[in-house]
Amino acid sequence: MANDDPAPKTEKPKSGNEIGMPPLVALRGAESLRLLRDRVQKTAQELNRLHKENQKLAQRVAELERGPAIDPNTTILSFEENPDRLRERINGFIQAIDTYLARKPHNSAKVD
Repeated sequence: MANDDPAPKTEKPKSGNEIGMPPLVALRGAESLRLLRDRVQKTAQELNRLHKENQKLAQRVAELERGPAIDPNTTILSFEENPDRLRERINGFIQAIDTYLARKPHNSAKVD
């Protein structure tokens, strides 16, 4: 006998899950979402770490741009020359001054 029921019968999905997808596809989707969530969390943590490092580096750059704390009453000399060559030049100046002083008689300061 033919089915006399006028209402069509709807069948439940065979997968048993609420979205009507086969279980394997649903599991793959859930696993993909978990992996994506983990990657997003790790990325957020790395961005936070980089942000903190960037702040520290910006502070360090600002310190370096201000320069060293120097007493304005002092004189600082900086030479780009090789230290041995510089020592030779200074010794040459000292010898020249010593030679000059040795040739001139020392005049005492006169008091009137």
